[in-house]
Amino acid sequence: MAYKVLVIDDEPDVLKYLESVLSDGGYEVKTAESGKDGFEKACEWSPDLICLDIMMPKQSGISVYRQMREDKKTCNIPVIILTGIEKGDDFDFHAWVGDDELPPPEQFLEKPIKVSAFLETIGKIIGSGKVESK
Repeated sequence: MAYKVLVIDDEPDVLKYLESVLSDGGYEVKTAESGKDGFEKACEWSPDLICLDIMMPKQSGISVYRQMREDKKTCNIPVIILTGIEKGDDFDFHAWVGDDELPPPEQFLEKPIKVSAFLETIGKIIGSGKVESK
């Protein structure tokens, strides 16, 4: 048994790369190429963690994130936001999204990811790869 990670990104190459990195790290992985598909998979599959791209057509990652936080099936799933936008040390999530009520995600990581930092972050949030049977 392994921890389950859902990756939502509109770029097929990024999905394939992150799926490979996570699978090699011992995680069970599903991918989604749109916010709509990602939200549906999150509701059906109940992943242990979601990696969510911000810049997507049709429905932005922030819109998907807000939808997840408002839904009882997904509101407690940890989220790592992946972004190509440099955020800097003084980054203010609430000012960025224009919503003081929306809780920030567990982590922001800039693209391109650094594999070791990416896996370390996931390990800190949900645990490393495979889950030992008790």
